[in-house]
Amino acid sequence: MARSVWHHQNPLAWLSALVVVTFVVSAGTHARTQLQPNQILVFISAVDASGAPVTDLKPEEIAMTENGQPGKVVSLDRYNLPVKLTITVDNGKESITALAALRTGLTSLVEALPPDVEVTLITTAPQPSMVVRATTDREQILRGISRFGVEPDESARFTDGLVEYAERLEKDFRDKKLNYAPLLVMVSTSAPEASSLQRDTIEKALKTLLTRSARVSVAMTTTKPTDADSVDALKNGRQALIATPIVKASGGKFETLVAFNGLTTLLPEWGKAIAASHTRQTTQFRAVIDRPGGATGPLNNLGMRLTRPGLNGAVSGDGRFIQ
Repeated sequence: MARSVWHHQNPLAWLSALVVVTFVVSAGTHARTQLQPNQILVFISAVDASGAPVTDLKPEEIAMTENGQPGKVVSLDRYNLPVKLTITVDNGKESITALAALRTGLTSLVEALPPDVEVTLITTAPQPSMVVRATTDREQILRGISRFGVEPDESARFTDGLVEYAERLEKDFRDKKLNYAPLLVMVSTSAPEASSLQRDTIEKALKTLLTRSARVSVAMTTTKPTDADSVDALKNGRQALIATPIVKASGGKFETLVAFNGLTTLLPEWGKAIAASHTRQTTQFRAVIDRPGGATGPLNNLGMRLTRPGLNGAVSGDGRFIQ
């Protein structure tokens, strides 16, 4: 029997097992789907025993129960929510030491992505500057990674990059172009940044990122591993203090590295995780389910399983699958 799970904090959580699948379901509904009071909406990803996405899932292969009573899948359709990745890179004066590791790590990250993932590359010194505009052209992206330079007399503007990304995201929303899952990966040193942004501007940007369901991940390294202040700034510097709450709230990752060469292994791992999320999100299904007996209100003792033998499943409340 499927074990029931109700998770109040993280609507993106997921859990899978062989054949019998536990689903972690959000209480929220999708903005574009009209639900009746007795219905729930879930986004389902299924893979076969080899790990290949299942693209022919049928309503009768999804069994939902509440308090042991069966519900009914009333609609099931394919749902596509691709990841769109933006990378910001610290190319300030203290990044010169780590430049080779930065290039190697970023190259491997991009090479780990499926060919249809759109990538934007931005450097943050002396101000945020778009090196590669959004594209799936791998040659163009890798060329940008190999060619951006270090600003020897300038500090990076980490916070400015975060704020400008939020503003672009809000513009996409206003222009009705936010038909993707936004992901921001920020690669930074712990060197003091340059920024004149006021607190209210920063807070507005962080709120926008959460409102627009952006996921933010930060990889931060010191280029002065023997300098106590530089190492301490990995946890207590301005960039870390600003980034930590948004990373946590958005379900992202925050990794600190005393040895910058660690970027060459960390960033490829992130690339693989992004690829896995993108694959799930572009091959998933959206299901509307009638609760048993016309039940409304909070869910009770929810269970779900896939009835087709050999399948593994995962679910989210909003179509996002974080790896």
